[in-house]
Amino acid sequence: MSSSTTEATTDQSLRSGAVGAPAIAFFVIAAAAPLTCVMGITPLLIGHGVGMSAPLVYVLIGLVLLLFAVGYVAMSRRIRNAGSMYAYIAQGLGPSWGAGASFVALAAYFCSIITLLGFFGYVANNLILEATGVDIPWYLLCIAAIVICVALGRSNLEVGAKVLGLLLIAELSILLILAVAVIFTGGAEGVTVDSWNPAGLFGPGLGVSLAFGYASYIGFEQTAIYSEEAKDPKRSVKRATIGAVIFTSLFYALMTWVMVLAYGRSEAMQVALQDPGNMVVTAASDYLGQGVVWVIQVLVVTGSFAAVLSFHNAISRYFFSLGREKVLPKSLGYVREVAQSPHRGSMTVGAVNVVLLLALFALGADPYLDIFTWGAAASTVGFVSLQALCSWAIVMYFRRHKSTEDGLWTTTIAPLLATLVLGAGVVLIVTNFGNLVGGEVGAAPFIVALLYLGMGVIGFVVAERMKRKRRNEWSAIGTGRIEVVAAPEEEPQATR
Repeated sequence: MSSSTTEATTDQSLRSGAVGAPAIAFFVIAAAAPLTCVMGITPLLIGHGVGMSAPLVYVLIGLVLLLFAVGYVAMSRRIRNAGSMYAYIAQGLGPSWGAGASFVALAAYFCSIITLLGFFGYVANNLILEATGVDIPWYLLCIAAIVICVALGRSNLEVGAKVLGLLLIAELSILLILAVAVIFTGGAEGVTVDSWNPAGLFGPGLGVSLAFGYASYIGFEQTAIYSEEAKDPKRSVKRATIGAVIFTSLFYALMTWVMVLAYGRSEAMQVALQDPGNMVVTAASDYLGQGVVWVIQVLVVTGSFAAVLSFHNAISRYFFSLGREKVLPKSLGYVREVAQSPHRGSMTVGAVNVVLLLALFALGADPYLDIFTWGAAASTVGFVSLQALCSWAIVMYFRRHKSTEDGLWTTTIAPLLATLVLGAGVVLIVTNFGNLVGGEVGAAPFIVALLYLGMGVIGFVVAERMKRKRRNEWSAIGTGRIEVVAAPEEEPQATR
């Protein structure tokens, strides 16, 4: 290897061995914002979904995502790339498809982080106003959060992992304390297991419940994004992915059951319909005392910031990967010398977020009613669509790359089933879009789908231009290679 190539490898490589499976799991679970989801989505599942059987919705979605994880983890053992899903799609369906998927992923990730920033600004503003009487505009609080995320994004990944770990443990702890209090006091009408009867799951509210439930898992696929920085990539990504799905599903199911017990069968649905936003807070006040409400309000703020930080790290690495492969400006594909962090990607994410937030503020968007509700629904459409496409790409990849290590279940059956189930999930989310945002939506869900399709087409066209003018670089999309040597002139098999 030439000296220039060696230097490029150093400048365009993330810090290997930086984090283990627990730290990666922290990033993923923090991205799901468990406290926010329990407070915001659990009441909707009970009130507008399948009612008392709402805990089983999370079990069902968890099984679907474990199905997706089978092929996803198998791919992570073969391809170490900070772009994860787009890299797998590139390897399975071809470089141009991968580039198109990367643009869809960026749109979905930015939609998610803006959604979370809007929520953070909303709850932080309310907390500060209540505590001090000072009304700090929500968008200024969001910009402050962005600045902190950029600073942490430029540091070693371990720093961000420690911050997320502390914040995540705090919000999980308060919810588990509430769960213990409700269960050991017997709840409102005694501890029953009626919610775990599968017969109650399949009813008219299942579609709505699944649409809401999927929104609670946004970002779980981030495990593979850190494969280049994992201490033991083959094991760490697998453990973090499966562990995060199982833990999140069981935790959400537990807390949903606890909310049913807290109010009893006779009152839970009524409270969930009439006052969903305060369902968890009121239960905490009743079972733990008013002082805990203040703690929960603080943890909602810190938890939403943790989710913002998690998504900030993920998008930074997407920018880094796309810059390194020259799909985006190559300057994004360099790391900070000491920390080996994607600092240019981090600063770019921060700049884009500031511009988007100021634009939304100028348009008069409400941080909760507009940004949070609509953003959550829109980002869910993007992520589930990508997961479905990724599953199909995994099937195609293993058709050409026969594996002696993995059997038919891993390489074909599981990812094919995941493609079908996740594809049906996209349909459910689009058709229930109005329930997700809480009002009439008209053609909005189809416009959202078309916008994602448009982003995919743009990425595809960019790659096709690369194919004509820079074929070697085009063939390297999704590989994470720094420099392509003697790349074949014929079109790769992945695009057949």
